[in-house]
Amino acid sequence: MKNVIGLSILLTLSLCLGCYDDKGNYDYHDFNEVTIGNRGFDTAYLLTSYVDTLRISPELEFKLEENKHLTYEWVARSNAVGFVEYPISNDRNLVYPMSLSAGEYTLFFKVKDTLNTMEYSNATAFQVQDLLTKGWVILGENSNGEAQMDMITYSVDTMVLKNILQESGLPVLKDPVKVWVVDNYVDNMIHVSTGDGTYRLNREDFKGGDHTHLKYNFFDPGSLEHFTLQDVAQIRNYNRVAIIDDVLFHDSSMIQSSIFQNPANHYKGSYDLFDVGDKIAYNPQAMAFIYILYNKTEQRFVYAGGRAYGSPAGRCDTLKDTREDVEIFSWKTGLDYVTSINSRFLDGYSYTILKDDEGHRYLYSYVIMYQWGWESVVKKKKYLLDKATDFDKAKFFGASAQRTYLIYATGSKLYAYDYVAEKVQLLQDFGDQEITLLHCDLLVETGAGDDFFYVGTYDPSLPKETGGTLTKYRVVNDPNNIIVEKVPGFSWSGLCKIKSIDFKKN
Repeated sequence: MKNVIGLSILLTLSLCLGCYDDKGNYDYHDFNEVTIGNRGFDTAYLLTSYVDTLRISPELEFKLEENKHLTYEWVARSNAVGFVEYPISNDRNLVYPMSLSAGEYTLFFKVKDTLNTMEYSNATAFQVQDLLTKGWVILGENSNGEAQMDMITYSVDTMVLKNILQESGLPVLKDPVKVWVVDNYVDNMIHVSTGDGTYRLNREDFKGGDHTHLKYNFFDPGSLEHFTLQDVAQIRNYNRVAIIDDVLFHDSSMIQSSIFQNPANHYKGSYDLFDVGDKIAYNPQAMAFIYILYNKTEQRFVYAGGRAYGSPAGRCDTLKDTREDVEIFSWKTGLDYVTSINSRFLDGYSYTILKDDEGHRYLYSYVIMYQWGWESVVKKKKYLLDKATDFDKAKFFGASAQRTYLIYATGSKLYAYDYVAEKVQLLQDFGDQEITLLHCDLLVETGAGDDFFYVGTYDPSLPKETGGTLTKYRVVNDPNNIIVEKVPGFSWSGLCKIKSIDFKKN
């Protein structure tokens, strides 16, 4: 009886509902799903700020159809610390004249349906460089003897930028000496050394000012007269030693402080400074932190640096002869200093050229080594250089990375001398032009077969602002002949009278 009553009730409810007039809206719509194709997002972009335009026309597919309820957004997010975002467009198709600063970015494209708040996106990567990002930085002089900086930039097509210092914020500087581009994860500034002092420039925009004078990197800003940087060695990317105003400065803690400490051209227990040669001998290939200098006062080799306990950091110590190597040559030579040269030859040979009272020149070859946690300096051989033509007149020196060649220049003539075979060859006579620079590449192209050097020349018939030329040469690894070739496509004229060059990697 209970089942009959329940069935009756269900039938009654069914009839009542069947008579009800449903006034509701049940017109359902599908989501207008958007698919962003990979066209334009399947590659990374390299762009030059204020030169290139980033163009992407995204491929969009709609489940229904494109409508006016869709919004578009392009956002560039910096990959540097902070991940700063830069909205760059709200158009469907991106046309963006690049104006972001140099760096690495991620580009996001977002499509939003305002009806249902659904959002769709795709992304790609791009890198921004500026005209100053990469290339050879050239320091020279103009007709007034003032420092001029040009640059052969690789950022777009290889091109020459002129007079970079005019907009740098630096004062007018006389007597240019050296440009040093620091590649160090602590302090990556560009140093411009002149007779009026050394200034540091921001590597991104080459800006500086009175506040970037090198004296502010000393514990005592009044310790020197000029603060002219003459030579520097950046050992293992962070340990630096420099000769400034003819004084040696060393600081193994520069990885942290970037501060030059007290003069280091003295012995332990004495603060009497001895005269040192103008070049620092070091090995760019080894793990060693030792570097070699020549004590001109005592006419002998000294060393500093090193990582072993008791190593002379912040001072120098004499190199000692042993019974096994004293016959090669003595570290106490009794000869006058000419110059020192570093190379990538074999294990990374260093050379020091000395002369006696009769004018004979000698080549002392040695290698700074690092083996099994131990640093040492190994003597190689002493050579007489009397057969090298006009060597006594040479102003610029270098060494091959593959052959036993010294490269040297005097006046307008460029020579190579094989100090083992005692063979000399005139590589080129530039005639009326003056050789102003010889730069052997130790740090840029360092492959097994790379052996390049650069020669700067000046045409005195032209203004110093534009009379300079930089040419790249390659040493051919021929065991029987001295062969040096010009590198095709790398000879740049219209430069200043070149004094120094250095390479900016990024």
